[in-house]
Amino acid sequence: MKSLGMIFLFVLAVTSTFSNGVVIPQFPLEQDSGGFVMNTHNVHITVEDGIATVIIEEEFENTSTRLLEAVYLFPIPSSAVISDFTMKIGDQILKGEVLPADEARKIYHEIVAKMKDPALLEYVGTQLIRMSIYPFEPGERRQFFIEYSQPLEISSNSYSMIYPLKIDSFLSAPIGSVSVRISVPLQIAEVYSPTHPFVETTGVSGREYVFIGNDLIPNSDVALVLTSSEDEIPSSLATHWDESTNEGYFLLTLIPRIKEEIVIPKDVVFVLDISGSMYGEKIEQAKRALEQVLQMLRPGDRFAIVTFDGRVHNLTGSLLDASEKAEWIEKVRRIQADGMTNIYGALQTSIDMFSKYDTGRFKALLFLTDGEPTEGITDIGRIISDATPEARARNVHLFSFGVGTGVVAELLDRLVQENAGRVSYIIEGESIEAKVTDLYRSIETPALENVTVSIENLDVKKTLPEGPYSLFSGQALRISGIYFDEGDMRVTVEGTRGGEKYRYEYLFKTSKRSDSPFIERIWAQKRIAHLANLYRYDPSLTEAEKDELKLEIIALSKKFNIINEFTSYLIAPERVQTYTAGDRGGLGAAPPADSVMAAKSVAEMEQDQFVEGGSSDYTFVDGIGFTLEEGVWIQDDEEVNTLESLGLAAYSEAYFELANRSDWVAKVFALGDRIRFIYKGVLIEISDEGIQTLDELLDALNKQ
Repeated sequence: MKSLGMIFLFVLAVTSTFSNGVVIPQFPLEQDSGGFVMNTHNVHITVEDGIATVIIEEEFENTSTRLLEAVYLFPIPSSAVISDFTMKIGDQILKGEVLPADEARKIYHEIVAKMKDPALLEYVGTQLIRMSIYPFEPGERRQFFIEYSQPLEISSNSYSMIYPLKIDSFLSAPIGSVSVRISVPLQIAEVYSPTHPFVETTGVSGREYVFIGNDLIPNSDVALVLTSSEDEIPSSLATHWDESTNEGYFLLTLIPRIKEEIVIPKDVVFVLDISGSMYGEKIEQAKRALEQVLQMLRPGDRFAIVTFDGRVHNLTGSLLDASEKAEWIEKVRRIQADGMTNIYGALQTSIDMFSKYDTGRFKALLFLTDGEPTEGITDIGRIISDATPEARARNVHLFSFGVGTGVVAELLDRLVQENAGRVSYIIEGESIEAKVTDLYRSIETPALENVTVSIENLDVKKTLPEGPYSLFSGQALRISGIYFDEGDMRVTVEGTRGGEKYRYEYLFKTSKRSDSPFIERIWAQKRIAHLANLYRYDPSLTEAEKDELKLEIIALSKKFNIINEFTSYLIAPERVQTYTAGDRGGLGAAPPADSVMAAKSVAEMEQDQFVEGGSSDYTFVDGIGFTLEEGVWIQDDEEVNTLESLGLAAYSEAYFELANRSDWVAKVFALGDRIRFIYKGVLIEISDEGIQTLDELLDALNKQ
């Protein structure tokens, strides 16, 4: 049985924030007989004076072939004030009832035992809105409306909240249409989500940020940070204190809002791989992306276009004024793909097009390829070592796009690390056009270059990412780190714009409040990404030093429940790969697809995106690893193979008693109905057979 437990796990973990409703049939449905699907899930959040008003609209449909009796459940956030909760059937409006935690717990247990799925155990301990649904006719649709208000958590001059979108419930298909819309007043400078790509837009009541998804299977909850606007560079400091380690984590957000009294012109060189492997949809998407970038050029900007296969084609010959872009849009549409891949020549030609002396211009090289170097100089080290000093001499920012699984991740990663840029990996199913244009939109208005950030008056460690940085108008630079006491933090930001120097000073206060746990996870992801790049690419490391990095990556991954394509190599290599590890941190001999996916994971962590999933047969429960082997979730602990097991029947009286005794055990049970784990030194084995009653459980535990 596919476990739904990890979906509900996070919902319970954030009952002080927002939760979604689920429709549960009164009796288990037969396999392949259909079920409940969610057609729409629309959320509108309005923020004013630190209060969020949340309106949720969900539509469920009975796709089974029979009339069903069901119940709609909605966990209530502890600080929320419910103003409306209704179900609509045609013109009929029905209200729900609110149940206390004790009665809710009983309902959860009854449903778990009846449905033979442990997922609902994760709701235990919260209050509950319940509404009975009968009859629910085949093909019928029901709409649910929830409205409530809730004060947001405040830290320095920012608000934070989490909306748990990570739901599967008992749906038999992806959610048809999902939208999360947040409306903010002018006092909010930016809404930032490390988990979902929100787009700023203009709504009926002012500025809005919107996330939209279609046919969506949510795999991450929505984390939001709302930063207030006060200074020329509106900045904020959000913190989270870990009582167990007596240290705190901070997220420093710098958002440039420099008035463009002098528009900074840009030089943009677009370098496009047109080798034979780009033939078809890849080249068409890339051409559309290039066309969109040309359309976005401003007066005073300059551009150049270089394509390459086995040879290098300097199409424009030199940097051209933006006024000539219309003519070149037509020429771009006629580009064709064929030939080999001369990456070395393409980089040398494109970098040489930038002047060393135009200090008042922002210089960006957008480099797109789907393969490895096969023509000209193909040695990766030589390509990087020859391109880097020339790019630095011209102050060029290099942005790489790796398309598909045939690219050399080391080459693209190292190029952007050495040249103040960013890398983006575009795998099957993702849009080249969207990735390129989104990146260009974010760098369209440069604010400050060669930025350094210094932190004084407070002891901080392991700040990431390391500078120097570049800042762009309307975008944020986020720096994470660890602090050890509450107090004043003085931050100095220095950089250049149009050849002029700028300096800004800020004073923040750290605290020992423990109300923003996502901040420590952002830091952990940045730290893992930093260590991963050292592990993979630093040639000066000894094997002993690489082993130390590996151990820290594994420890961070387990502590903060972060598993992805890179960390899975290190945490459970025997379950992820069977080939011999090479000199690149276990990736040197990896198949190209695995290498690219690992690099993609590291790049996403560096760019503040929460990375979910990874290996489908490995997961965490509060930092404890579990692997799925032949349908059984087994705790990743050597003692599992040495202890004598105690059999426990799933969904029995003894099963629920053990779940009630330990929150961690309840979360473990949410993995499925076949599990082997260690509880207080006893190896527990959950299956269809085993002890059933409370007396048997107590007697067995006492004998251990």
